[in-house]
Amino acid sequence: MSMVEIIPPRPFSAAVRRENIDRLAQEEFDLLVIGGGITGVALACDAAMRGFGTALVEKNDFGSGTSSRSSRLIHGGIRYLEYYQFKLVFESCCERRAMRRVAPRLVRPLPFLYPLYRGQKPAPWKMRAGLTLYDALGLFRNVQNHRWLRPAEVRRREPLVAGRGLLGAARFYDAQVDDARLTLATAKFAHLHGAVMVNHARAEGLMRAGGRVVGARVVDQLAGREIEARAKVIVNGSGVWVDTVREMDEHYDGPMTRPTKGIHLVIPRSRLSSQHAVAFDSPRDGRHVFLIPWGDFALVGTTDTDYDGSLDDPAANLEDVEYLLEAVHHTLPGARIGHGDIISTFAGLRPLIYTPGAAYAISREHEIVESESGLISVAGGKLTTHRLMGRQLADRAQKVLAEEFGVHATSEGRAGESLEGSQIERVSAGEAGEAVSKHLVDAYGAGATWVLAYAEENADLGERIVPGLPYLMAEALYGVQHEMALTLCDVLIRRTHVIYETRDGGLGQARAVAELMAPRLGWDEAEIERQVAGYAAQVSLTQQWRE
Repeated sequence: MSMVEIIPPRPFSAAVRRENIDRLAQEEFDLLVIGGGITGVALACDAAMRGFGTALVEKNDFGSGTSSRSSRLIHGGIRYLEYYQFKLVFESCCERRAMRRVAPRLVRPLPFLYPLYRGQKPAPWKMRAGLTLYDALGLFRNVQNHRWLRPAEVRRREPLVAGRGLLGAARFYDAQVDDARLTLATAKFAHLHGAVMVNHARAEGLMRAGGRVVGARVVDQLAGREIEARAKVIVNGSGVWVDTVREMDEHYDGPMTRPTKGIHLVIPRSRLSSQHAVAFDSPRDGRHVFLIPWGDFALVGTTDTDYDGSLDDPAANLEDVEYLLEAVHHTLPGARIGHGDIISTFAGLRPLIYTPGAAYAISREHEIVESESGLISVAGGKLTTHRLMGRQLADRAQKVLAEEFGVHATSEGRAGESLEGSQIERVSAGEAGEAVSKHLVDAYGAGATWVLAYAEENADLGERIVPGLPYLMAEALYGVQHEMALTLCDVLIRRTHVIYETRDGGLGQARAVAELMAPRLGWDEAEIERQVAGYAAQVSLTQQWRE
Protein backbone atom coordinates (compact mmCIF):
# COMPACT_ATOMS: atom_id res chain seq x y z
CA MET A 1 0.00 0.00 0.00
CA SER A 2 1.60 3.27 -1.11
CA MET A 3 1.85 6.19 1.24
CA VAL A 4 0.72 9.60 -0.02
CA GLU A 5 2.56 12.53 1.49
CA ILE A 6 0.14 15.24 2.56
CA ILE A 7 1.78 18.65 2.26
CA PRO A 8 0.16 21.25 4.51
CA PRO A 9 -0.57 24.62 2.91
CA ARG A 10 2.07 27.31 3.33
CA PRO A 11 1.17 30.06 5.82
CA PHE A 12 -0.40 33.13 4.23
CA SER A 13 2.77 35.08 4.93
CA ALA A 14 5.02 37.81 3.62
CA ALA A 15 7.43 35.05 2.48
CA VAL A 16 4.71 33.34 0.44
CA ARG A 17 3.84 36.67 -1.12
CA ARG A 18 7.43 36.95 -2.42
CA GLU A 19 7.08 33.48 -3.97
CA ASN A 20 3.74 34.49 -5.48
CA ILE A 21 5.36 37.48 -7.17
CA ASP A 22 7.77 35.09 -8.91
CA ARG A 23 4.93 32.78 -9.93
CA LEU A 24 2.97 35.72 -11.27
CA ALA A 25 5.88 36.58 -13.55
CA GLN A 26 6.56 33.01 -14.69
CA GLU A 27 3.21 31.24 -15.12
CA GLU A 28 0.18 31.69 -17.34
CA PHE A 29 -3.05 31.42 -15.38
CA ASP A 30 -6.55 30.50 -16.39
CA LEU A 31 -7.88 33.55 -14.55
CA LEU A 32 -6.34 36.81 -13.37
CA VAL A 33 -8.40 38.91 -10.96
CA ILE A 34 -7.63 42.61 -10.62
CA GLY A 35 -8.80 43.91 -7.25
CA GLY A 36 -8.51 42.44 -3.76
CA GLY A 37 -11.65 43.78 -2.14
CA ILE A 38 -14.41 41.44 -1.03
CA THR A 39 -15.69 40.84 -4.59
CA GLY A 40 -12.26 40.07 -6.02
CA VAL A 41 -11.25 37.66 -3.25
CA ALA A 42 -14.67 35.96 -3.41
CA LEU A 43 -14.14 35.36 -7.14
CA ALA A 44 -10.57 34.09 -6.60
CA CYS A 45 -11.86 31.74 -3.92
CA ASP A 46 -14.69 30.36 -6.10
CA ALA A 47 -12.50 29.98 -9.20
CA ALA A 48 -9.67 28.25 -7.33
CA MET A 49 -12.14 25.80 -5.79
CA ARG A 50 -13.35 24.94 -9.30
CA GLY A 51 -9.81 23.90 -10.15
CA PHE A 52 -8.85 26.89 -12.30
CA GLY A 53 -5.33 28.30 -12.13
CA THR A 54 -6.13 31.60 -10.43
CA ALA A 55 -4.10 34.69 -9.55
CA LEU A 56 -5.16 37.95 -7.92
CA VAL A 57 -3.40 41.32 -7.72
CA GLU A 58 -4.39 44.15 -5.39
CA LYS A 59 -2.74 47.56 -5.58
CA ASN A 60 -2.86 48.14 -1.84
CA ASP A 61 -3.92 45.62 0.82
CA PHE A 62 -6.76 43.12 0.81
CA GLY A 63 -9.93 45.03 1.69
CA SER A 64 -8.14 48.37 1.95
CA GLY A 65 -10.83 50.22 -0.03
CA THR A 66 -14.57 49.98 0.50
CA SER A 67 -14.34 46.49 2.01
CA SER A 68 -12.86 47.75 5.28
CA ARG A 69 -14.92 50.96 5.53
CA SER A 70 -18.51 49.70 5.55
CA SER A 71 -21.19 49.70 8.24
CA ARG A 72 -19.91 46.22 9.17
CA LEU A 73 -23.29 44.65 8.49
CA ILE A 74 -24.46 41.57 6.61
CA HIS A 75 -28.07 42.57 6.10
CA GLY A 76 -31.09 41.90 3.95
CA GLY A 77 -31.56 45.60 3.27
CA ILE A 78 -34.97 46.37 4.70
CA ARG A 79 -34.86 49.90 3.26
CA TYR A 80 -34.62 48.52 -0.30
CA LEU A 81 -38.25 47.41 0.06
CA GLU A 82 -39.19 51.11 -0.28
CA TYR A 83 -37.85 50.97 -3.85
CA TYR A 84 -39.47 47.60 -4.66
CA GLN A 85 -36.07 45.89 -4.98
CA PHE A 86 -37.51 42.56 -3.89
CA LYS A 87 -34.99 40.47 -5.82
CA LEU A 88 -32.07 42.24 -4.12
CA VAL A 89 -33.63 41.78 -0.67
CA PHE A 90 -34.31 38.10 -1.33
CA GLU A 91 -30.73 37.51 -2.52
CA SER A 92 -29.36 39.45 0.44
CA CYS A 93 -31.42 37.47 2.96
CA CYS A 94 -30.28 34.19 1.38
CA GLU A 95 -26.65 35.32 1.52
CA ARG A 96 -27.04 36.48 5.13
CA ARG A 97 -28.21 32.99 6.05
CA ALA A 98 -25.36 31.38 4.08
CA MET A 99 -22.73 33.63 5.68
CA ARG A 100 -23.95 32.77 9.16
CA ARG A 101 -23.47 29.13 8.23
CA VAL A 102 -20.01 29.31 6.63
CA ALA A 103 -18.51 32.05 8.83
CA PRO A 104 -20.30 31.93 12.21
CA ARG A 105 -17.36 33.44 14.11
CA LEU A 106 -17.19 36.49 11.86
CA VAL A 107 -20.89 36.91 10.99
CA ARG A 108 -22.98 37.18 14.14
CA PRO A 109 -26.69 37.85 14.66
CA LEU A 110 -27.48 41.44 15.63
CA PRO A 111 -30.89 42.58 16.92
CA PHE A 112 -32.25 45.82 15.48
CA LEU A 113 -34.85 48.28 16.71
CA TYR A 114 -36.69 50.63 14.39
CA PRO A 115 -38.64 53.08 16.62
CA LEU A 116 -41.59 55.00 15.23
CA TYR A 117 -42.76 58.33 16.60
CA ARG A 118 -45.97 60.30 16.22
CA GLY A 119 -46.04 62.14 12.90
CA GLN A 120 -43.27 59.99 11.40
CA LYS A 121 -43.61 57.85 8.29
CA PRO A 122 -44.34 55.05 7.67
CA ALA A 123 -47.44 54.34 9.69
CA PRO A 124 -47.00 51.46 12.18
CA TRP A 125 -49.22 49.14 10.12
CA LYS A 126 -47.05 49.77 7.05
CA MET A 127 -43.92 49.06 9.06
CA ARG A 128 -45.38 45.77 10.28
CA ALA A 129 -46.45 44.81 6.77
CA GLY A 130 -42.99 45.64 5.43
CA LEU A 131 -41.29 43.56 8.10
CA THR A 132 -43.62 40.63 7.45
CA LEU A 133 -42.51 40.82 3.83
CA TYR A 134 -38.90 41.04 5.04
CA ASP A 135 -39.40 37.83 7.04
CA ALA A 136 -41.00 36.17 4.03
CA LEU A 137 -38.13 37.14 1.69
CA GLY A 138 -35.83 35.54 4.28
CA LEU A 139 -38.02 32.40 3.99
CA PHE A 140 -38.91 32.85 7.70
CA ARG A 141 -35.47 31.40 8.52
CA ASN A 142 -33.87 34.36 10.26
CA VAL A 143 -32.77 34.17 13.92
CA GLN A 144 -36.28 35.33 14.83
CA ASN A 145 -39.15 36.81 12.91
CA HIS A 146 -39.87 40.45 13.65
CA ARG A 147 -41.84 41.63 16.67
CA TRP A 148 -43.68 44.86 17.37
CA LEU A 149 -42.79 46.31 20.78
CA ARG A 150 -45.16 48.63 22.61
CA PRO A 151 -43.76 51.85 24.14
CA ALA A 152 -43.47 50.39 27.66
CA GLU A 153 -41.37 47.48 26.42
CA VAL A 154 -39.20 49.80 24.33
CA ARG A 155 -38.54 51.93 27.43
CA ARG A 156 -37.51 48.82 29.36
CA ARG A 157 -35.20 47.51 26.62
CA GLU A 158 -33.74 50.73 25.21
CA PRO A 159 -34.48 53.86 27.30
CA LEU A 160 -32.35 55.89 24.90
CA VAL A 161 -34.95 55.70 22.13
CA ALA A 162 -38.04 56.02 24.29
CA GLY A 163 -38.61 59.69 23.58
CA ARG A 164 -41.79 61.73 23.52
CA GLY A 165 -44.38 60.59 20.99
CA LEU A 166 -43.05 57.02 20.73
CA LEU A 167 -45.65 54.75 19.12
CA GLY A 168 -43.59 51.58 19.46
CA ALA A 169 -40.68 49.89 17.74
CA ALA A 170 -40.13 47.05 15.32
CA ARG A 171 -37.56 44.49 16.48
CA PHE A 172 -35.85 42.29 13.88
CA TYR A 173 -32.52 40.62 13.18
CA ASP A 174 -29.70 41.16 10.73
CA ALA A 175 -26.02 40.32 11.25
CA GLN A 176 -22.76 42.06 12.08
CA VAL A 177 -19.31 41.39 10.60
CA ASP A 178 -15.74 42.62 10.79
CA ASP A 179 -15.56 43.52 7.10
CA ALA A 180 -11.76 43.72 6.90
CA ARG A 181 -11.34 40.33 8.56
CA LEU A 182 -14.01 38.74 6.38
CA THR A 183 -12.13 39.93 3.30
CA LEU A 184 -8.86 38.64 4.70
CA ALA A 185 -10.38 35.29 5.67
CA THR A 186 -11.75 34.87 2.14
CA ALA A 187 -8.34 35.75 0.65
CA LYS A 188 -6.68 33.15 2.92
CA PHE A 189 -9.29 30.59 1.90
CA ALA A 190 -8.52 31.26 -1.77
CA HIS A 191 -4.81 30.76 -0.98
CA LEU A 192 -5.64 27.49 0.78
CA HIS A 193 -7.22 26.26 -2.47
CA GLY A 194 -4.26 27.22 -4.62
CA ALA A 195 -4.92 30.80 -5.73
CA VAL A 196 -1.81 32.98 -6.11
CA MET A 197 -2.72 36.03 -4.03
CA VAL A 198 -0.56 39.18 -4.22
CA ASN A 199 -1.31 42.39 -2.35
CA HIS A 200 0.53 45.68 -2.87
CA ALA A 201 0.82 44.96 -6.60
CA ARG A 202 -0.74 47.52 -8.95
CA ALA A 203 -2.09 46.74 -12.41
CA GLU A 204 -0.77 49.61 -14.55
CA GLY A 205 -1.92 48.45 -17.96
CA LEU A 206 -3.54 45.63 -19.92
CA MET A 207 -1.73 43.38 -22.38
CA ARG A 208 -3.37 42.44 -25.68
CA ALA A 209 -2.78 39.85 -28.38
CA GLY A 210 -5.02 39.01 -31.32
CA GLY A 211 -7.57 41.59 -30.23
CA ARG A 212 -7.99 40.02 -26.78
CA VAL A 213 -6.82 41.04 -23.32
CA VAL A 214 -4.24 38.42 -22.29
CA GLY A 215 -2.76 39.84 -19.12
CA ALA A 216 -1.77 42.88 -17.13
CA ARG A 217 1.40 44.84 -16.54
CA VAL A 218 1.83 44.76 -12.77
CA VAL A 219 4.17 46.75 -10.53
CA ASP A 220 5.25 45.31 -7.18
CA GLN A 221 4.64 48.34 -4.97
CA LEU A 222 7.21 47.19 -2.42
CA ALA A 223 10.18 46.31 -4.63
CA GLY A 224 9.35 48.39 -7.71
CA ARG A 225 9.62 45.30 -9.91
CA GLU A 226 7.58 45.30 -13.12
CA ILE A 227 5.86 42.05 -14.09
CA GLU A 228 3.85 40.81 -17.04
CA ALA A 229 1.07 38.68 -15.55
CA ARG A 230 -0.57 36.49 -18.20
CA ALA A 231 -3.94 34.73 -18.12
CA LYS A 232 -6.61 33.42 -20.46
CA VAL A 233 -9.36 35.45 -18.80
CA ILE A 234 -8.99 38.80 -17.01
CA VAL A 235 -11.66 39.92 -14.53
CA ASN A 236 -11.82 43.50 -13.28
CA GLY A 237 -13.25 43.38 -9.76
CA SER A 238 -11.59 46.54 -8.52
CA GLY A 239 -14.61 48.20 -6.91
CA VAL A 240 -14.59 51.99 -7.16
CA TRP A 241 -11.53 51.70 -9.42
CA VAL A 242 -13.40 49.55 -11.95
CA ASP A 243 -13.53 52.38 -14.51
CA THR A 244 -9.83 53.16 -13.95
CA VAL A 245 -9.06 49.63 -15.12
CA ARG A 246 -11.64 49.74 -17.90
CA GLU A 247 -9.99 52.90 -19.27
CA MET A 248 -6.89 50.75 -19.94
CA ASP A 249 -8.96 48.73 -22.41
CA GLU A 250 -9.08 50.03 -25.98
CA HIS A 251 -12.82 49.26 -26.05
CA TYR A 252 -13.65 51.48 -23.07
CA ASP A 253 -17.14 52.92 -23.68
CA GLY A 254 -17.75 55.24 -20.73
CA PRO A 255 -18.17 54.93 -16.96
CA MET A 256 -19.99 52.07 -15.25
CA THR A 257 -19.85 53.50 -11.76
CA ARG A 258 -21.07 56.51 -9.83
CA PRO A 259 -19.06 56.60 -6.58
CA THR A 260 -20.88 57.79 -3.50
CA LYS A 261 -19.33 58.45 -0.10
CA GLY A 262 -20.50 56.98 3.18
CA ILE A 263 -18.97 58.02 6.51
CA HIS A 264 -19.20 56.70 10.06
CA LEU A 265 -18.57 58.18 13.49
CA VAL A 266 -16.85 56.12 16.19
CA ILE A 267 -18.12 57.06 19.65
CA PRO A 268 -17.51 55.44 23.07
CA ARG A 269 -20.30 53.02 23.93
CA SER A 270 -20.42 54.64 27.36
CA ARG A 271 -21.71 57.80 25.67
CA LEU A 272 -24.15 56.12 23.30
CA SER A 273 -25.14 52.87 24.92
CA SER A 274 -27.59 50.44 23.37
CA GLN A 275 -28.11 46.70 23.35
CA HIS A 276 -29.61 46.80 19.86
CA ALA A 277 -28.58 48.37 16.64
CA VAL A 278 -31.05 51.22 16.15
CA ALA A 279 -32.36 52.35 12.77
CA PHE A 280 -33.74 55.89 12.53
CA ASP A 281 -34.35 58.53 9.90
CA SER A 282 -32.48 61.72 9.17
CA PRO A 283 -34.79 64.73 9.73
CA ARG A 284 -33.10 66.42 6.77
CA ASP A 285 -33.85 63.96 3.96
CA GLY A 286 -35.46 60.86 5.50
CA ARG A 287 -32.44 58.66 4.85
CA HIS A 288 -31.93 55.70 7.21
CA VAL A 289 -29.14 56.14 9.77
CA PHE A 290 -27.86 53.37 12.04
CA LEU A 291 -26.50 53.30 15.56
CA ILE A 292 -24.50 50.05 15.73
CA PRO A 293 -22.92 48.59 18.89
CA TRP A 294 -19.29 47.56 18.22
CA GLY A 295 -17.56 46.23 21.32
CA ASP A 296 -16.73 49.19 23.55
CA PHE A 297 -17.76 51.58 20.79
CA ALA A 298 -20.80 52.67 18.86
CA LEU A 299 -20.77 53.35 15.13
CA VAL A 300 -23.11 55.98 13.70
CA GLY A 301 -23.58 56.01 9.94
CA THR A 302 -23.92 56.41 7.16
CA THR A 303 -24.12 59.22 4.63
CA ASP A 304 -24.66 58.75 0.89
CA THR A 305 -23.36 61.64 -1.21
CA ASP A 306 -21.89 61.86 -4.69
CA TYR A 307 -18.11 61.93 -4.66
CA ASP A 308 -15.58 63.30 -7.13
CA GLY A 309 -12.38 63.48 -5.04
CA SER A 310 -9.43 61.10 -4.79
CA LEU A 311 -10.60 57.49 -4.82
CA ASP A 312 -7.63 56.53 -2.63
CA ASP A 313 -8.19 58.87 0.32
CA PRO A 314 -11.86 59.61 1.07
CA ALA A 315 -12.47 61.31 4.39
CA ALA A 316 -15.34 62.73 6.39
CA ASN A 317 -15.81 66.48 6.34
CA LEU A 318 -17.60 68.69 8.83
CA GLU A 319 -20.82 68.67 6.80
CA ASP A 320 -20.89 64.85 6.87
CA VAL A 321 -20.37 64.81 10.63
CA GLU A 322 -23.04 67.45 11.28
CA TYR A 323 -25.54 65.50 9.16
CA LEU A 324 -25.14 62.42 11.36
CA LEU A 325 -25.11 64.37 14.63
CA GLU A 326 -28.30 66.14 13.57
CA ALA A 327 -29.99 62.75 13.07
CA VAL A 328 -28.76 61.51 16.47
CA HIS A 329 -29.93 64.67 18.25
CA HIS A 330 -33.34 64.45 16.58
CA THR A 331 -34.07 60.84 17.56
CA LEU A 332 -31.91 60.42 20.67
CA PRO A 333 -31.89 63.87 22.30
CA GLY A 334 -31.09 62.43 25.71
CA ALA A 335 -27.70 61.22 24.51
CA ARG A 336 -26.35 64.78 24.13
CA ILE A 337 -23.60 63.72 21.72
CA GLY A 338 -21.22 66.43 20.56
CA HIS A 339 -17.99 66.86 18.60
CA GLY A 340 -15.92 66.02 21.66
CA ASP A 341 -17.46 62.54 21.90
CA ILE A 342 -16.23 61.50 18.46
CA ILE A 343 -13.07 59.39 18.71
CA SER A 344 -12.57 59.06 14.94
CA THR A 345 -14.35 58.84 11.62
CA PHE A 346 -13.93 56.65 8.58
CA ALA A 347 -15.16 57.04 5.03
CA GLY A 348 -15.72 54.56 2.22
CA LEU A 349 -16.85 54.79 -1.39
CA ARG A 350 -19.61 52.72 -2.95
CA PRO A 351 -19.04 51.58 -6.57
CA LEU A 352 -22.70 52.05 -7.50
CA ILE A 353 -23.91 51.47 -11.04
CA TYR A 354 -23.96 54.72 -13.01
CA THR A 355 -27.57 55.97 -13.13
CA PRO A 356 -29.23 59.37 -12.69
CA GLY A 357 -31.22 60.32 -9.62
CA ALA A 358 -30.56 60.79 -5.90
CA ALA A 359 -27.56 58.81 -4.65
CA TYR A 360 -29.59 57.30 -1.83
CA ALA A 361 -32.08 55.75 -4.25
CA ILE A 362 -29.54 54.13 -6.60
CA SER A 363 -29.88 50.36 -6.68
CA ARG A 364 -27.33 48.26 -4.80
CA GLU A 365 -27.64 45.53 -7.41
CA HIS A 366 -24.60 44.65 -9.48
CA GLU A 367 -23.91 44.42 -13.20
CA ILE A 368 -21.37 42.27 -15.08
CA VAL A 369 -20.18 43.34 -18.53
CA GLU A 370 -17.69 41.91 -21.02
CA SER A 371 -15.88 44.15 -23.50
CA GLU A 372 -15.03 43.23 -27.10
CA SER A 373 -11.50 42.43 -25.96
CA GLY A 374 -12.78 39.93 -23.38
CA LEU A 375 -12.23 42.02 -20.24
CA ILE A 376 -14.93 41.08 -17.72
CA SER A 377 -15.89 43.86 -15.27
CA VAL A 378 -18.34 44.09 -12.40
CA ALA A 379 -19.84 47.20 -10.81
CA GLY A 380 -22.34 47.76 -8.02
CA GLY A 381 -23.25 45.22 -5.38
CA LYS A 382 -22.66 45.25 -1.67
CA LEU A 383 -20.78 43.38 1.03
CA THR A 384 -23.71 41.09 1.81
CA THR A 385 -23.94 39.69 -1.73
CA HIS A 386 -20.20 39.25 -2.36
CA ARG A 387 -20.40 35.45 -2.56
CA LEU A 388 -23.19 35.66 -5.14
CA MET A 389 -21.17 38.14 -7.19
CA GLY A 390 -18.07 35.95 -6.99
CA ARG A 391 -20.07 32.92 -8.09
CA GLN A 392 -21.64 34.71 -11.06
CA LEU A 393 -18.25 36.05 -12.16
CA ALA A 394 -16.75 32.57 -11.86
CA ASP A 395 -19.64 31.20 -13.96
CA ARG A 396 -18.91 33.79 -16.66
CA ALA A 397 -15.18 33.02 -16.63
CA GLN A 398 -15.86 29.27 -16.68
CA LYS A 399 -18.02 29.63 -19.78
CA VAL A 400 -15.29 31.57 -21.61
CA LEU A 401 -12.58 29.13 -20.56
CA ALA A 402 -14.62 26.15 -21.77
CA GLU A 403 -15.82 27.64 -25.05
CA GLU A 404 -12.68 29.47 -26.18
CA PHE A 405 -9.82 27.56 -24.54
CA GLY A 406 -11.18 24.08 -23.85
CA VAL A 407 -10.40 24.46 -20.14
CA HIS A 408 -13.01 22.91 -17.87
CA ALA A 409 -13.72 23.07 -14.15
CA THR A 410 -12.75 20.03 -12.11
CA SER A 411 -15.23 20.68 -9.30
CA GLU A 412 -18.37 22.69 -8.59
CA GLY A 413 -16.59 25.45 -6.70
CA ARG A 414 -17.53 27.22 -3.51
CA ALA A 415 -20.52 25.64 -1.84
CA GLY A 416 -21.21 25.27 1.88
CA GLU A 417 -17.63 24.72 3.04
CA SER A 418 -16.74 26.59 6.21
CA LEU A 419 -14.65 29.68 5.64
CA GLU A 420 -13.12 29.56 9.09
CA GLY A 421 -11.70 26.05 9.51
CA SER A 422 -11.43 24.59 13.01
CA GLN A 423 -12.84 26.69 15.83
CA ILE A 424 -12.17 27.16 19.52
CA GLU A 425 -14.53 28.59 22.09
CA ARG A 426 -12.03 30.36 24.31
CA VAL A 427 -8.36 30.83 25.13
CA SER A 428 -6.63 32.02 28.27
CA ALA A 429 -4.69 35.21 27.85
CA GLY A 430 -3.44 35.00 31.44
CA GLU A 431 -2.85 38.37 33.04
CA ALA A 432 -4.01 40.14 29.88
CA GLY A 433 -7.57 39.38 30.91
CA GLU A 434 -10.93 38.27 29.56
CA ALA A 435 -11.32 41.14 27.08
CA VAL A 436 -8.12 40.10 25.31
CA SER A 437 -9.15 36.43 25.31
CA LYS A 438 -12.51 37.25 23.75
CA HIS A 439 -10.95 39.53 21.16
CA LEU A 440 -8.39 36.91 20.11
CA VAL A 441 -11.01 34.18 19.64
CA ASP A 442 -13.38 36.53 17.80
CA ALA A 443 -10.65 37.81 15.48
CA TYR A 444 -8.52 34.74 14.89
CA GLY A 445 -10.47 31.63 15.83
CA ALA A 446 -7.99 28.76 16.17
CA GLY A 447 -5.23 31.19 15.13
CA ALA A 448 -5.53 32.77 18.59
CA THR A 449 -3.28 29.98 19.91
CA TRP A 450 -0.50 31.19 17.59
CA VAL A 451 -0.83 34.75 18.85
CA LEU A 452 -0.64 33.58 22.47
CA ALA A 453 2.32 31.31 21.67
CA TYR A 454 4.25 34.33 20.40
CA ALA A 455 3.31 36.24 23.55
CA GLU A 456 4.44 33.37 25.79
CA GLU A 457 7.82 33.15 24.03
CA ASN A 458 8.47 36.87 24.43
CA ALA A 459 6.90 38.84 27.25
CA ASP A 460 7.15 42.07 25.24
CA LEU A 461 4.80 40.58 22.65
CA GLY A 462 2.22 40.05 25.38
CA GLU A 463 1.99 43.80 25.95
CA ARG A 464 -0.96 45.69 24.53
CA ILE A 465 -0.35 47.86 21.49
CA VAL A 466 -2.40 50.64 23.09
CA PRO A 467 -3.43 50.67 26.77
CA GLY A 468 -7.16 50.11 27.11
CA LEU A 469 -7.55 48.27 23.79
CA PRO A 470 -7.36 44.45 23.60
CA TYR A 471 -4.79 44.24 20.78
CA LEU A 472 -1.44 42.59 21.63
CA MET A 473 1.95 43.35 20.08
CA ALA A 474 2.04 39.66 19.11
CA GLU A 475 -0.72 40.36 16.59
CA ALA A 476 1.67 42.42 14.48
CA LEU A 477 4.03 39.44 14.24
CA TYR A 478 1.12 37.10 13.51
CA GLY A 479 -0.04 39.49 10.79
CA VAL A 480 3.30 39.28 8.99
CA GLN A 481 3.72 35.52 9.43
CA HIS A 482 0.13 34.36 8.84
CA GLU A 483 -1.89 37.19 7.29
CA MET A 484 0.37 38.71 4.61
CA ALA A 485 0.61 42.05 6.44
CA LEU A 486 3.35 44.02 4.68
CA THR A 487 2.97 47.58 6.00
CA LEU A 488 2.31 49.30 9.29
CA CYS A 489 -1.08 50.40 7.90
CA ASP A 490 -1.98 46.77 7.17
CA VAL A 491 -1.53 45.94 10.86
CA LEU A 492 -2.97 49.00 12.59
CA ILE A 493 -5.92 49.61 10.24
CA ARG A 494 -7.10 46.20 9.00
CA ARG A 495 -5.48 43.35 11.01
CA THR A 496 -6.44 45.36 14.08
CA HIS A 497 -8.57 48.51 14.26
CA VAL A 498 -6.25 50.58 16.43
CA ILE A 499 -6.54 53.58 14.08
CA TYR A 500 -10.26 54.05 14.77
CA GLU A 501 -10.45 53.15 18.46
CA THR A 502 -8.16 55.71 20.06
CA ARG A 503 -8.13 59.45 19.56
CA ASP A 504 -4.57 59.68 18.26
CA GLY A 505 -4.89 56.52 16.19
CA GLY A 506 -2.18 54.87 18.32
CA LEU A 507 0.51 57.08 16.79
CA GLY A 508 2.46 57.02 20.04
CA GLN A 509 2.95 53.25 19.67
CA ALA A 510 3.24 53.11 15.87
CA ARG A 511 7.03 53.17 15.80
CA ALA A 512 7.27 50.28 18.29
CA VAL A 513 5.02 48.18 16.05
CA ALA A 514 7.06 49.11 12.99
CA GLU A 515 10.29 48.14 14.77
CA LEU A 516 8.77 44.76 15.61
CA MET A 517 7.84 44.17 11.96
CA ALA A 518 11.14 45.50 10.56
CA PRO A 519 13.41 42.44 10.86
CA ARG A 520 10.73 40.18 9.37
CA LEU A 521 10.27 42.47 6.37
CA GLY A 522 13.82 43.74 5.89
CA TRP A 523 13.11 47.36 6.81
CA ASP A 524 15.98 49.70 7.62
CA GLU A 525 15.68 52.85 9.73
CA ALA A 526 14.61 54.95 6.76
CA GLU A 527 11.85 52.51 5.88
CA ILE A 528 10.61 52.48 9.46
CA GLU A 529 10.32 56.27 9.26
CA ARG A 530 8.42 55.99 5.95
CA GLN A 531 6.03 53.46 7.44
CA VAL A 532 5.28 55.65 10.46
CA ALA A 533 4.79 58.70 8.23
CA GLY A 534 2.46 56.78 5.92
CA TYR A 535 0.40 55.65 8.90
CA ALA A 536 0.30 59.18 10.33
CA ALA A 537 -1.20 60.38 7.04
CA GLN A 538 -4.00 57.82 7.39
CA VAL A 539 -4.61 58.83 11.01
CA SER A 540 -4.97 62.45 9.89
CA LEU A 541 -7.77 61.41 7.51
CA THR A 542 -9.80 60.07 10.47
CA GLN A 543 -9.63 63.52 12.08
CA GLN A 544 -9.70 65.69 8.95
CA TRP A 545 -13.27 66.88 9.59
CA ARG A 546 -12.02 68.82 12.64
CA GLU A 547 -9.98 71.11 10.40
